[in-house]
Amino acid sequence: MHKIFKIVLLSCVVLNSATVSAQLDQYLAEEDSRISLSQKTEIEIQRFVNDNFKNYKLSKEVTDDVIKHLREEEEFTEEEFQKALINTKIYELRKLFFFENPDKKDGYIAKPPPPTVMQTCTNGDFETNTAGYTFWSDAYPQPATGTGFFQSCSMSTAATATNLVTPSTNNFGSTITLISSTNAGYQQYDPTLAGLGINVPTLNTNGGTKSIKLNNANGFGSSDVTTMSRYFPVINQSTIDFNFSLIMDNKPAHGQPIQPFFRVRVYDQFNNIVDEICIIANPDNCLFNTLVVSNNRRVLYTNWICARLNVQDILNQPGTIEFTVSDCEPSAHFGTVYIDNICGLTCAVPQLGALSTDPTNINCPDMTGSTPIQVCGTYQPPVNATVNTISLNILQNNVVIGSMATPTTLTSSTYCFNVNPSLFGASPSGDFEFQVNGTFNVNCPAGTFIYDISDNSANVGADVTFDNCCQPTLTLVSPADNLNNLATATTKEKERSDWIKAANIVSVGDNVLANGVVYHAANYVELNPGFEAVLGSQFVAYPEGCTADFEYKAQNQNTNVSTTKSAVDDGVVNLIKLTNGFAIIPNPSSNTIDIVMKNAQFNKVNVTSIDGKTVLERNIEMTDKTQLDVSRYANGVYIINITSDDGRIHTEKLIKN
Repeated sequence: MHKIFKIVLLSCVVLNSATVSAQLDQYLAEEDSRISLSQKTEIEIQRFVNDNFKNYKLSKEVTDDVIKHLREEEEFTEEEFQKALINTKIYELRKLFFFENPDKKDGYIAKPPPPTVMQTCTNGDFETNTAGYTFWSDAYPQPATGTGFFQSCSMSTAATATNLVTPSTNNFGSTITLISSTNAGYQQYDPTLAGLGINVPTLNTNGGTKSIKLNNANGFGSSDVTTMSRYFPVINQSTIDFNFSLIMDNKPAHGQPIQPFFRVRVYDQFNNIVDEICIIANPDNCLFNTLVVSNNRRVLYTNWICARLNVQDILNQPGTIEFTVSDCEPSAHFGTVYIDNICGLTCAVPQLGALSTDPTNINCPDMTGSTPIQVCGTYQPPVNATVNTISLNILQNNVVIGSMATPTTLTSSTYCFNVNPSLFGASPSGDFEFQVNGTFNVNCPAGTFIYDISDNSANVGADVTFDNCCQPTLTLVSPADNLNNLATATTKEKERSDWIKAANIVSVGDNVLANGVVYHAANYVELNPGFEAVLGSQFVAYPEGCTADFEYKAQNQNTNVSTTKSAVDDGVVNLIKLTNGFAIIPNPSSNTIDIVMKNAQFNKVNVTSIDGKTVLERNIEMTDKTQLDVSRYANGVYIINITSDDGRIHTEKLIKN
């Protein structure tokens, strides 16, 4: 039977002494100052939005995106549309504020706390009794309960109105016992082991005057499953370390699945298991010392050891730690555990080993080349164990979609996998996690015992995300990148956020319009020597960036040319400033246009075609806004000049479609 647990080797902290308290106070004061600064910045942003709202208009691409989004949701009124545009402009102006004031972002980013105060785990060692903890114990009478309730490490347990327990002090017959050396009834050594001639302290050497004991040594009549739980409003360190001393009965005739077990879990705020340690009573596991009491009974015990739980996946989020220990299923053999120093120490040498995957947060890795993604980390074998295997799985929705059996490099304490992008599948979409699994061999008197350690994620959130992915550049060469009109859409449709340079050959499959090869890039598509679209093939390129809309437009359709990057790109402020000139709204246009000048007036309008012919020349009364009907103009590009009140001429281009 394998011992199941997942641990990550990262630094923990010691929270003791007045120095630590002072550091915590200082950190909290600095965080209060940062938050206060961000609140002041919010006032500045609101003032900036108000002052600049009329100085900018949204780019046409953003406006089109808003319309598209609303139409996808449901029908919308003009009022709803205008409200959406206002909200979008406020969002874009907020982005502009941070572009112009990059230092203001610092007030929104929490500063990492000093190592000694990373985990605010007050009462981790029970020195102030059991505040913050919830205890419960379920008794399963035998044989009336039957066998269906017992699921070993997978067994569910929950606090109910009938199973909550209040700890008693130094009552070793209770299912929950607060061990206190300053109260009556204290016993320095576990009484069960002491009766067998073995002295294991009931208090950890570094744990002060109190600890917790879960379950008792009674057994017989009911299989007790006892749990202690604590909720953390914020998990603010990568690991939770703790000490425990485990004592379990083991009947040789029982199979392993019904032996007593000790389990520790961390849950996220949605009750998903973040990390778990589960140890089943097994004399083959040399974690245990073994006392042979009789042919039908062995007592296994561990002395005080330290262990580590990985909680980096829920950093800065709520979490719950839960300790559970059980008797065996038939109830005649007990399991009990002493616990202390929860997040009150740093476990320098985790007895059960440790495995850590370095944080990896990649959005839209390059799928066109062969550059691998490096997934690296560190590991520490369990005490006296050696590494057997370290493997990697790529998970999506808890389903393995790719794997590597061995690391690319492996040292005595580190590993690295060079993950080929092809392992994510042909057209990946959504979120992916890296799961690293290690097996470690321990040479025990009974033979080789295998420890399994896993890390199911490299960091908070997805490790790799494919969401609205668009690579910046693409170079196509012949013959590797030659395309046929009848190729699959994912092959013949290319888009990039910057440019495409093509020196490949596009060949024909048929003359159906929808089967054309389509390239588009935000800045340009460059056809270099070697590019050829053979007779009868259909090829088109549009400078429109990553839109995922690969419509092959008919030749008589006019295409609105835009070099503005995608509206969803947070690295671009999608605003057009209405100063030092004038704006044409809308542009392009097929009907009427408004000519709007900010902070000035004009009294003359002149419109010429791209070849210099005058289409319109008109003197008007001094104004900051006028309207023109361009519906009768031929489609194309026009130059509009206006003369401002100071005699200067301002020029803009109009696209008539």
